[in-house]
Amino acid sequence: MMRLFYFLRIQYKLLKRRYSTSVASFCKRCGRDIHDFVVDDKVWEKVEKHIKYGHTLCYDCFCELCLKEDLPSVWKLEKD
Repeated sequence: MMRLFYFLRIQYKLLKRRYSTSVASFCKRCGRDIHDFVVDDKVWEKVEKHIKYGHTLCYDCFCELCLKEDLPSVWKLEKD
């Protein structure tokens, strides 16, 4: 169910961006608005092949893809 929600949120933002210039950068995996973070190029190259709609990820999705690629653990914000 959440994947459908993320897919619809991404499609909505892509459509909105096409017809409006007021759309903030958003994660191309889950659709959340993003904040900048810095990643080593070698790590990013391993992760970016999993992004379908562009080359922008939120930090949480980046961490999940790092785990999928068996990259070293990275810090992640989680709710208690």
